[in-house]
Amino acid sequence: MTPKGWRRDLQTGSEVHYTSPDGAQELAAKSSLAKGNLMDTWQTSEQNARQGQDYRKIRLEETTFQGRPAIVWEYTFTIKGVRWHARLLGFDVDGKSYQINTWYHRDIEDGAVATYNQVKKSFTVL
Repeated sequence: MTPKGWRRDLQTGSEVHYTSPDGAQELAAKSSLAKGNLMDTWQTSEQNARQGQDYRKIRLEETTFQGRPAIVWEYTFTIKGVRWHARLLGFDVDGKSYQINTWYHRDIEDGAVATYNQVKKSFTVL
């Protein structure tokens, strides 16, 4: 479910982003062909992210989502002097890899996490 009033930007046929009216939160959903072990892929991505400005890993760990094995990666970073908090969720289903992600300004965390949880709850694999 897309939050009301958010701007929708189709990045590719398999990736869509939504931006809150005030620009303080972004949501993204994407799918691709599954390629190897998801944790290995994300650990490599995490090592590359360490080169970003003020990157700080909070967690990168296995979890479950809708009864399936999943990976959660949470971290903070800075862009143009603004601190952001990222939460990424990835999982594989029938040879496809899915992600449901959000980035938000840290000062709106409670509302941003509530919105993200609503989106995750309504997510359906097609």
